[in-house]
Amino acid sequence: MKYQWALVGLLIATTCAKAEVLSLQECIELAMQNNLQHQRNQQDLDNSHVQLTAAQAPFTFGMDAFVTAPSFTGLRDTQENVALQTRVREENTDVSYSGNLRMTQRLRHLGQLTLTSVALRRDFSSNRREDFLDYSGSTRLAYERDILGQPSEEIALKRAEHSLQSARLNFDRQRLQLEGQVIDDYYDLVQSVRELEIEEQRLAQSRANLELAQRKFEVGLIAEVEALRLQVEMLQAEATYDQAQTDIELRRDLLRETLGLDVWEPIEIDTDVQYEIHPIDAQRALEIGLARRTDMKRAEIFEEINALNLEDTRRRNGINATFGANVSMQGRGSEISAVSDNFERNRWGVDLQISLPLIDSGQRQANISQARIALEQSRLGREQQRRLIIQQVRDATRRVHEAERQIDLRQAALEFAQRTYDVEQSRFELGLADSQQLLQAQGNLTQARINALAAVIGYQRQLKNVRLATMAELKELAP
Repeated sequence: MKYQWALVGLLIATTCAKAEVLSLQECIELAMQNNLQHQRNQQDLDNSHVQLTAAQAPFTFGMDAFVTAPSFTGLRDTQENVALQTRVREENTDVSYSGNLRMTQRLRHLGQLTLTSVALRRDFSSNRREDFLDYSGSTRLAYERDILGQPSEEIALKRAEHSLQSARLNFDRQRLQLEGQVIDDYYDLVQSVRELEIEEQRLAQSRANLELAQRKFEVGLIAEVEALRLQVEMLQAEATYDQAQTDIELRRDLLRETLGLDVWEPIEIDTDVQYEIHPIDAQRALEIGLARRTDMKRAEIFEEINALNLEDTRRRNGINATFGANVSMQGRGSEISAVSDNFERNRWGVDLQISLPLIDSGQRQANISQARIALEQSRLGREQQRRLIIQQVRDATRRVHEAERQIDLRQAALEFAQRTYDVEQSRFELGLADSQQLLQAQGNLTQARINALAAVIGYQRQLKNVRLATMAELKELAP
């Protein structure tokens, strides 16, 4: 029993243990390691590497071997001589050992070379024919090249190279988007924690004002309704404080999910919001954004892939010509050494094969038209993407400048609200103001504190949006 209680105590101590306080950069690093979607994105990139390896396979040196050891054939047959009216029984046995070695190498833009070597040992015995033992060897070198277009293997390789480049660009974009998601969730939690502190200050002020009003009511300095009004305010402050606590746990769970942490894992973050004003030149941001946005580069790559698809479709549905050349050497003899003694060229050849469509139902032309339309659509999509990027960059730079102005404005409003509240509180203590004026000043102060906090956090968010829109460091966007 005591061990069970010890285990329960250990679990409680572990749960209640204070978590390490994480900075924003530490949260970003955690997300890059643990976020499940980021891991899936990495797998997609790895899959593109594998597809490129498969497309490169025809351009690497290949070697295949086939061995037959042995092949035995037995034959029994009765042969009939009609003229002599005789029947003869023939028995043959044929034992062969063979080996075939094939080597291939495709050279990009040049064609494919194939070298095939064959070795054969044949042992024949018969009761009607002469027995023999024969060794033979041959080598054949062949060359083949498409002369009217690119071979399908080269087109597939280019397509795989473009796909890998597109996957890398997409991964970089997804990585930056994950960083942006961490920033959003991090500052959501920071804002909730800081707003809880503000609501706690509001609750403390409400309690202090209520206690003051109750004392003044007891001595007859104010009416009962003044004290009741402040009591309602305190109850509202308590309800808002409880709601802020609930909101914190929700924001904490969302940040855990983004960081890839378990739902029960404790997490604490640094809530001290530090900010630095970054001057940003709108024109420079636009130029860098158009040059660096990976989705713009991916649109260009997609257009190139569709151009390859059109070329491949034309090749498959149009005239094709293949040039081929080959030369072979062979030697044979009753002994192995005799093969090399008479090994000589026995055959050579050159051929040109042409295939062309004559009459079809229009399917070939339809395929070409579809590929051409897809290429035109990709060109239009690239232009649409360029315009969208321009709009996003311009909007992000305008918003960050507005957020920068809001910081000073909200800070000035906070100082004014604080000063107003101090004056109204002093006037209430002296009996020169009623509780309604005090409550109005207190509400304005609370809202001013929340607005000042939101302005700083909003500026951090807009800086993040500028980075997403331009995919550049902030220091690169300075005038």
